[in-house]
Amino acid sequence: MKWTVFRIATLWLGLIFGLVGFWSGCDFSLPEPPPDVLSQYNTVKVGWGPVFLAHGDLNRDGNEDLVTANSKDHSLTFLFGRGDGTFEPAQTLPVPVEPSFIVITDINHDNTPDLLFNSEGGEAFQVLLGKGAGTFHSMQSVPTGPVPLALIVGDYNGDGHKDVAVTLTFSKLELHFGTGDGHFKRGETYETGSRSISGVSGDFNDDGHEDILLAVQSSNASSIRIFTGSPGGTFRQAERIAQGLRCLTLVKEDMNGDGLYDLVATSAKGDNLYYIPMGTNGKFGRPVSFSGGGGPVSLAIGDFDGDLQKDVVVANSRSSSFSLITRYPNGPFRFPVRDYVTGGTPLAIVSTDFNNDGLPDVAVASNTEGTVDIFMGRGVMR
Repeated sequence: MKWTVFRIATLWLGLIFGLVGFWSGCDFSLPEPPPDVLSQYNTVKVGWGPVFLAHGDLNRDGNEDLVTANSKDHSLTFLFGRGDGTFEPAQTLPVPVEPSFIVITDINHDNTPDLLFNSEGGEAFQVLLGKGAGTFHSMQSVPTGPVPLALIVGDYNGDGHKDVAVTLTFSKLELHFGTGDGHFKRGETYETGSRSISGVSGDFNDDGHEDILLAVQSSNASSIRIFTGSPGGTFRQAERIAQGLRCLTLVKEDMNGDGLYDLVATSAKGDNLYYIPMGTNGKFGRPVSFSGGGGPVSLAIGDFDGDLQKDVVVANSRSSSFSLITRYPNGPFRFPVRDYVTGGTPLAIVSTDFNNDGLPDVAVASNTEGTVDIFMGRGVMR
Protein backbone atom coordinates (compact mmCIF):
# COMPACT_ATOMS: atom_id res chain seq x y z
CA MET A 1 0.00 0.00 0.00
CA LYS A 2 2.80 2.41 0.96
CA TRP A 3 4.65 1.56 -2.24
CA THR A 4 1.55 2.25 -4.31
CA VAL A 5 1.03 5.65 -2.66
CA PHE A 6 4.71 6.47 -3.25
CA ARG A 7 4.45 5.58 -6.95
CA ILE A 8 1.29 7.68 -7.40
CA ALA A 9 2.94 10.65 -5.67
CA THR A 10 5.99 10.27 -7.89
CA LEU A 11 3.85 10.20 -11.01
CA TRP A 12 2.01 13.37 -9.93
CA LEU A 13 5.26 15.19 -9.19
CA GLY A 14 6.64 14.18 -12.55
CA LEU A 15 3.51 15.43 -14.26
CA ILE A 16 3.64 18.75 -12.40
CA PHE A 17 7.32 19.34 -13.16
CA GLY A 18 6.71 18.38 -16.78
CA LEU A 19 3.90 20.89 -17.08
CA VAL A 20 6.04 23.57 -15.45
CA GLY A 21 8.75 22.88 -18.00
CA PHE A 22 6.25 22.97 -20.85
CA TRP A 23 4.69 26.27 -19.75
CA SER A 24 8.07 27.87 -19.11
CA GLY A 25 9.13 27.00 -22.63
CA CYS A 26 6.12 28.69 -24.20
CA ASP A 27 5.78 32.38 -25.00
CA PHE A 28 2.41 33.60 -23.74
CA SER A 29 3.25 37.32 -23.73
CA LEU A 30 0.54 39.66 -25.01
CA PRO A 31 1.08 41.61 -28.23
CA GLU A 32 2.66 45.01 -27.79
CA PRO A 33 0.50 48.13 -28.20
CA PRO A 34 1.38 50.61 -30.96
CA PRO A 35 4.49 52.76 -30.43
CA ASP A 36 4.05 55.89 -28.33
CA VAL A 37 4.06 58.41 -31.17
CA LEU A 38 2.04 61.27 -29.61
CA SER A 39 2.76 63.50 -26.63
CA GLN A 40 0.43 65.93 -24.87
CA TYR A 41 1.66 69.44 -25.54
CA ASN A 42 -1.05 71.97 -24.84
CA THR A 43 -4.51 72.35 -23.29
CA VAL A 44 -6.69 75.28 -24.39
CA LYS A 45 -9.86 76.54 -22.74
CA VAL A 46 -12.87 76.91 -25.07
CA GLY A 47 -16.63 77.35 -24.60
CA TRP A 48 -18.91 75.23 -22.47
CA GLY A 49 -19.72 71.78 -23.78
CA PRO A 50 -17.71 71.41 -27.02
CA VAL A 51 -19.25 68.65 -29.15
CA PHE A 52 -17.58 69.20 -32.53
CA LEU A 53 -14.16 70.22 -33.85
CA ALA A 54 -13.23 71.50 -37.31
CA HIS A 55 -9.81 72.54 -38.60
CA GLY A 56 -8.52 74.65 -41.47
CA ASP A 57 -6.44 77.74 -42.24
CA LEU A 58 -9.15 80.31 -41.57
CA ASN A 59 -6.92 83.41 -41.65
CA ARG A 60 -4.72 82.16 -44.51
CA ASP A 61 -1.42 82.54 -42.63
CA GLY A 62 -0.21 79.02 -43.44
CA ASN A 63 -1.04 77.62 -39.98
CA GLU A 64 -3.89 75.31 -39.03
CA ASP A 65 -6.69 76.78 -36.91
CA LEU A 66 -9.47 75.14 -34.88
CA VAL A 67 -13.15 75.88 -34.32
CA THR A 68 -15.27 74.23 -31.63
CA ALA A 69 -19.07 74.04 -31.54
CA ASN A 70 -20.10 74.52 -27.91
CA SER A 71 -23.64 73.27 -27.39
CA LYS A 72 -24.10 74.22 -23.73
CA ASP A 73 -23.35 77.95 -24.00
CA HIS A 74 -24.45 78.23 -27.65
CA SER A 75 -21.17 79.50 -29.05
CA LEU A 76 -18.28 78.85 -31.41
CA THR A 77 -14.69 79.17 -30.19
CA PHE A 78 -11.98 80.12 -32.69
CA LEU A 79 -8.39 79.06 -32.00
CA PHE A 80 -5.96 80.61 -34.48
CA GLY A 81 -2.77 78.58 -34.70
CA ARG A 82 0.70 80.07 -34.38
CA GLY A 83 2.33 77.20 -36.26
CA ASP A 84 4.08 75.71 -33.21
CA GLY A 85 1.20 73.87 -31.52
CA THR A 86 0.08 76.91 -29.54
CA PHE A 87 -2.78 79.28 -30.33
CA GLU A 88 -3.71 82.91 -30.08
CA PRO A 89 -6.12 83.74 -27.22
CA ALA A 90 -9.46 82.03 -27.83
CA GLN A 91 -12.21 84.07 -29.49
CA THR A 92 -15.75 83.02 -28.66
CA LEU A 93 -18.74 83.97 -30.81
CA PRO A 94 -22.33 83.66 -29.50
CA VAL A 95 -24.52 81.86 -32.04
CA PRO A 96 -28.09 80.51 -32.30
CA VAL A 97 -29.12 77.67 -30.01
CA GLU A 98 -27.17 74.40 -29.85
CA PRO A 99 -24.51 74.30 -32.55
CA SER A 100 -23.25 70.73 -32.93
CA PHE A 101 -21.76 70.45 -36.44
CA ILE A 102 -19.28 72.62 -38.40
CA VAL A 103 -18.08 72.58 -41.99
CA ILE A 104 -15.20 74.72 -43.27
CA THR A 105 -15.40 75.22 -47.05
CA ASP A 106 -15.45 77.94 -49.74
CA ILE A 107 -19.10 78.61 -50.55
CA ASN A 108 -18.83 81.78 -52.65
CA HIS A 109 -15.78 81.04 -54.85
CA ASP A 110 -13.50 83.76 -53.41
CA ASN A 111 -10.75 81.34 -52.29
CA THR A 112 -11.44 82.29 -48.67
CA PRO A 113 -12.64 79.73 -46.11
CA ASP A 114 -16.26 80.09 -45.05
CA LEU A 115 -18.03 78.47 -42.12
CA LEU A 116 -21.30 76.54 -42.01
CA PHE A 117 -22.78 75.27 -38.76
CA ASN A 118 -26.12 73.98 -37.56
CA SER A 119 -28.44 75.24 -34.83
CA GLU A 120 -30.35 72.30 -33.40
CA GLY A 121 -32.74 74.49 -31.44
CA GLY A 122 -33.03 77.19 -34.11
CA GLU A 123 -34.29 75.06 -37.02
CA ALA A 124 -31.63 76.48 -39.33
CA PHE A 125 -28.04 76.27 -40.40
CA GLN A 126 -25.88 79.37 -40.36
CA VAL A 127 -23.45 80.74 -42.96
CA LEU A 128 -20.40 82.82 -42.04
CA LEU A 129 -18.65 84.09 -45.16
CA GLY A 130 -14.94 84.65 -44.56
CA LYS A 131 -13.21 87.97 -45.16
CA GLY A 132 -9.76 86.36 -45.34
CA ALA A 133 -8.06 87.44 -42.10
CA GLY A 134 -9.92 85.24 -39.64
CA THR A 135 -12.93 87.57 -39.64
CA PHE A 136 -16.36 87.03 -41.12
CA HIS A 137 -19.29 88.89 -42.60
CA SER A 138 -22.60 89.01 -40.77
CA MET A 139 -24.21 85.65 -40.08
CA GLN A 140 -26.83 84.44 -42.55
CA SER A 141 -29.49 81.97 -41.47
CA VAL A 142 -30.89 79.25 -43.76
CA PRO A 143 -34.17 77.78 -42.40
CA THR A 144 -34.46 74.00 -42.16
CA GLY A 145 -36.86 71.47 -40.73
CA PRO A 146 -36.89 70.66 -37.00
CA VAL A 147 -33.59 69.90 -35.27
CA PRO A 148 -30.91 69.93 -37.99
CA LEU A 149 -27.96 67.66 -37.21
CA ALA A 150 -25.26 66.89 -39.80
CA LEU A 151 -24.31 69.14 -42.74
CA ILE A 152 -22.94 67.26 -45.76
CA VAL A 153 -21.49 69.47 -48.49
CA GLY A 154 -21.21 68.55 -52.17
CA ASP A 155 -22.16 69.73 -55.66
CA TYR A 156 -25.29 67.63 -55.96
CA ASN A 157 -26.88 69.23 -59.02
CA GLY A 158 -23.66 69.64 -60.99
CA ASP A 159 -23.81 73.43 -61.42
CA GLY A 160 -20.38 74.11 -59.92
CA HIS A 161 -21.71 75.52 -56.64
CA LYS A 162 -21.54 73.94 -53.19
CA ASP A 163 -24.81 72.50 -51.91
CA VAL A 164 -25.72 71.31 -48.41
CA ALA A 165 -27.58 68.17 -47.38
CA VAL A 166 -28.95 68.46 -43.84
CA THR A 167 -30.02 65.53 -41.69
CA LEU A 168 -32.97 66.18 -39.37
CA THR A 169 -33.74 64.46 -36.08
CA PHE A 170 -37.11 63.22 -37.30
CA SER A 171 -35.74 60.83 -39.93
CA LYS A 172 -35.30 63.18 -42.87
CA LEU A 173 -32.62 64.40 -45.27
CA GLU A 174 -33.13 67.89 -46.66
CA LEU A 175 -31.36 69.39 -49.71
CA HIS A 176 -30.31 73.04 -50.04
CA PHE A 177 -28.80 74.10 -53.37
CA GLY A 178 -26.15 76.83 -53.32
CA THR A 179 -26.33 79.79 -55.68
CA GLY A 180 -22.58 80.46 -55.46
CA ASP A 181 -22.88 83.71 -53.48
CA GLY A 182 -23.57 82.30 -50.00
CA HIS A 183 -27.31 81.84 -50.46
CA PHE A 184 -29.31 78.62 -50.82
CA LYS A 185 -32.56 77.38 -52.34
CA ARG A 186 -34.56 74.59 -50.69
CA GLY A 187 -34.65 71.30 -52.57
CA GLU A 188 -36.28 67.92 -52.00
CA THR A 189 -36.66 66.14 -48.65
CA TYR A 190 -36.06 62.40 -48.29
CA GLU A 191 -36.98 59.87 -45.60
CA THR A 192 -34.00 58.27 -43.85
CA GLY A 193 -35.68 55.75 -41.55
CA SER A 194 -34.05 57.12 -38.39
CA ARG A 195 -31.86 59.99 -37.17
CA SER A 196 -28.35 60.47 -38.51
CA ILE A 197 -25.54 62.55 -36.99
CA SER A 198 -22.98 61.83 -39.69
CA GLY A 199 -22.67 61.27 -43.41
CA VAL A 200 -20.31 61.63 -46.36
CA SER A 201 -20.68 62.56 -50.02
CA GLY A 202 -18.87 61.50 -53.20
CA ASP A 203 -19.34 59.75 -56.50
CA PHE A 204 -19.06 56.25 -55.08
CA ASN A 205 -20.54 54.42 -58.09
CA ASP A 206 -18.56 56.43 -60.67
CA ASP A 207 -21.58 57.59 -62.65
CA GLY A 208 -20.71 61.30 -62.62
CA HIS A 209 -23.20 62.24 -59.89
CA GLU A 210 -22.46 62.75 -56.20
CA ASP A 211 -24.02 60.31 -53.77
CA ILE A 212 -24.75 60.67 -50.06
CA LEU A 213 -24.08 57.99 -47.46
CA LEU A 214 -25.69 58.36 -44.03
CA ALA A 215 -24.94 56.51 -40.80
CA VAL A 216 -28.52 55.95 -39.66
CA GLN A 217 -28.61 54.82 -36.06
CA SER A 218 -31.38 53.46 -33.90
CA SER A 219 -31.68 50.55 -31.52
CA ASN A 220 -33.79 48.43 -33.87
CA ALA A 221 -33.20 49.76 -37.43
CA SER A 222 -29.67 50.90 -38.12
CA SER A 223 -27.63 50.88 -41.32
CA ILE A 224 -25.56 52.98 -43.66
CA ARG A 225 -28.04 54.21 -46.24
CA ILE A 226 -26.81 55.00 -49.72
CA PHE A 227 -28.64 57.79 -51.53
CA THR A 228 -27.60 57.54 -55.18
CA GLY A 229 -27.33 60.85 -57.02
CA SER A 230 -29.17 61.54 -60.27
CA PRO A 231 -29.20 64.45 -62.74
CA GLY A 232 -30.59 67.70 -61.32
CA GLY A 233 -29.68 66.90 -57.73
CA THR A 234 -32.30 64.27 -57.04
CA PHE A 235 -31.63 61.01 -55.22
CA ARG A 236 -32.90 57.50 -54.96
CA GLN A 237 -32.27 55.25 -51.99
CA ALA A 238 -30.61 52.32 -53.72
CA GLU A 239 -29.04 50.25 -50.99
CA ARG A 240 -28.45 49.71 -47.28
CA ILE A 241 -25.20 48.32 -45.93
CA ALA A 242 -23.82 47.63 -42.43
CA GLN A 243 -27.31 46.80 -41.22
CA GLY A 244 -27.67 46.36 -37.47
CA LEU A 245 -24.21 47.76 -36.67
CA ARG A 246 -25.48 51.07 -35.20
CA CYS A 247 -22.84 53.20 -36.89
CA LEU A 248 -22.42 56.71 -35.43
CA THR A 249 -19.63 58.72 -37.08
CA LEU A 250 -18.78 57.96 -40.70
CA VAL A 251 -15.55 58.88 -42.51
CA LYS A 252 -14.48 58.19 -46.09
CA GLU A 253 -10.81 57.50 -46.87
CA ASP A 254 -8.75 55.37 -49.25
CA MET A 255 -7.47 52.98 -46.59
CA ASN A 256 -5.85 50.37 -48.84
CA GLY A 257 -4.25 52.53 -51.55
CA ASP A 258 -6.39 51.31 -54.45
CA GLY A 259 -7.68 54.77 -55.35
CA LEU A 260 -11.21 54.05 -54.11
CA TYR A 261 -12.95 55.52 -51.09
CA ASP A 262 -13.47 53.11 -48.22
CA LEU A 263 -15.53 53.77 -45.08
CA VAL A 264 -14.55 53.77 -41.41
CA ALA A 265 -17.23 54.15 -38.74
CA THR A 266 -17.63 54.19 -34.99
CA SER A 267 -20.49 52.21 -33.53
CA ALA A 268 -22.82 52.22 -30.54
CA LYS A 269 -22.77 48.42 -30.62
CA GLY A 270 -20.16 46.71 -28.46
CA ASP A 271 -17.69 49.64 -28.51
CA ASN A 272 -16.61 48.56 -32.00
CA LEU A 273 -15.35 50.38 -35.04
CA TYR A 274 -15.89 49.11 -38.57
CA TYR A 275 -13.82 49.21 -41.74
CA ILE A 276 -15.89 48.80 -44.91
CA PRO A 277 -13.78 48.43 -48.08
CA MET A 278 -14.96 49.55 -51.50
CA GLY A 279 -14.74 46.92 -54.19
CA THR A 280 -13.75 47.49 -57.80
CA ASN A 281 -17.36 46.81 -58.84
CA GLY A 282 -18.61 49.94 -57.06
CA LYS A 283 -20.04 47.89 -54.20
CA PHE A 284 -18.89 47.95 -50.61
CA GLY A 285 -17.46 44.80 -49.07
CA ARG A 286 -18.25 43.09 -45.80
CA PRO A 287 -17.68 45.27 -42.69
CA VAL A 288 -14.64 44.29 -40.63
CA SER A 289 -14.84 45.09 -36.92
CA PHE A 290 -11.93 46.28 -34.80
CA SER A 291 -11.59 47.63 -31.28
CA GLY A 292 -10.98 51.07 -29.79
CA GLY A 293 -11.85 52.21 -26.26
CA GLY A 294 -14.99 52.71 -24.20
CA GLY A 295 -17.74 54.59 -26.00
CA PRO A 296 -16.05 55.44 -29.33
CA VAL A 297 -17.70 58.48 -30.91
CA SER A 298 -15.60 60.66 -33.22
CA LEU A 299 -12.64 59.45 -35.29
CA ALA A 300 -9.86 60.78 -37.50
CA ILE A 301 -7.43 59.09 -39.88
CA GLY A 302 -3.70 59.57 -40.54
CA ASP A 303 -0.37 57.76 -40.77
CA PHE A 304 0.73 58.21 -37.16
CA ASP A 305 3.50 55.59 -36.98
CA GLY A 306 5.17 56.39 -40.31
CA ASP A 307 4.64 53.01 -42.00
CA LEU A 308 2.74 54.52 -44.96
CA GLN A 309 -0.53 52.91 -43.86
CA LYS A 310 -3.59 54.82 -42.68
CA ASP A 311 -4.23 54.51 -38.94
CA VAL A 312 -7.20 55.60 -36.80
CA VAL A 313 -7.54 57.76 -33.69
CA VAL A 314 -10.89 57.63 -31.90
CA ALA A 315 -12.34 59.67 -29.02
CA ASN A 316 -13.68 57.42 -26.25
CA SER A 317 -16.56 59.19 -24.53
CA ARG A 318 -16.82 56.83 -21.55
CA SER A 319 -13.14 56.48 -20.70
CA SER A 320 -11.80 60.07 -20.98
CA SER A 321 -9.21 59.03 -23.51
CA PHE A 322 -8.56 58.58 -27.18
CA SER A 323 -7.14 55.45 -28.75
CA LEU A 324 -4.51 55.08 -31.45
CA ILE A 325 -5.20 52.04 -33.63
CA THR A 326 -2.45 51.10 -36.06
CA ARG A 327 -2.27 48.34 -38.64
CA TYR A 328 -0.23 45.26 -39.45
CA PRO A 329 1.83 45.30 -42.68
CA ASN A 330 -0.82 43.27 -44.49
CA GLY A 331 -3.62 45.66 -43.54
CA PRO A 332 -5.61 44.41 -40.49
CA PHE A 333 -5.92 46.66 -37.45
CA ARG A 334 -3.76 45.87 -34.43
CA PHE A 335 -4.88 45.01 -30.93
CA PRO A 336 -4.18 46.09 -28.22
CA VAL A 337 -4.45 49.80 -28.93
CA ARG A 338 -2.54 52.66 -27.29
CA ASP A 339 -4.67 54.97 -25.14
CA TYR A 340 -3.96 58.62 -24.33
CA VAL A 341 -5.66 60.34 -21.37
CA THR A 342 -7.72 63.46 -22.13
CA GLY A 343 -10.21 65.72 -20.38
CA GLY A 344 -13.58 64.26 -19.41
CA THR A 345 -16.07 63.00 -21.99
CA PRO A 346 -14.16 63.60 -25.22
CA LEU A 347 -16.72 63.82 -28.03
CA ALA A 348 -14.71 65.30 -30.91
CA ILE A 349 -11.29 64.57 -32.42
CA VAL A 350 -9.40 65.83 -35.48
CA SER A 351 -5.93 65.31 -36.88
CA THR A 352 -3.76 67.77 -38.80
CA ASP A 353 -0.25 69.26 -38.60
CA PHE A 354 -0.32 72.08 -36.03
CA ASN A 355 3.43 72.77 -35.89
CA ASN A 356 4.34 72.35 -39.58
CA ASP A 357 6.84 69.53 -38.99
CA GLY A 358 5.22 67.11 -41.45
CA LEU A 359 3.87 64.81 -38.72
CA PRO A 360 0.17 64.38 -37.92
CA ASP A 361 -0.97 65.89 -34.62
CA VAL A 362 -4.25 65.38 -32.76
CA ALA A 363 -6.77 67.71 -31.10
CA VAL A 364 -9.44 66.33 -28.74
CA ALA A 365 -12.33 68.30 -27.22
CA SER A 366 -13.47 67.56 -23.65
CA ASN A 367 -17.19 68.13 -23.31
CA THR A 368 -17.29 68.26 -19.49
CA GLU A 369 -14.20 70.43 -18.99
CA GLY A 370 -14.60 72.80 -21.93
CA THR A 371 -11.06 72.28 -23.16
CA VAL A 372 -9.17 71.11 -26.22
CA ASP A 373 -6.10 68.93 -25.66
CA ILE A 374 -3.34 69.14 -28.28
CA PHE A 375 -1.13 66.08 -28.83
CA MET A 376 1.91 66.48 -31.05
CA GLY A 377 3.21 63.76 -33.32
CA ARG A 378 6.81 62.81 -32.68
CA GLY A 379 7.33 59.98 -35.15
CA VAL A 380 8.23 56.40 -34.36
CA MET A 381 10.43 56.07 -31.27
CA ARG A 382 13.24 53.68 -32.19
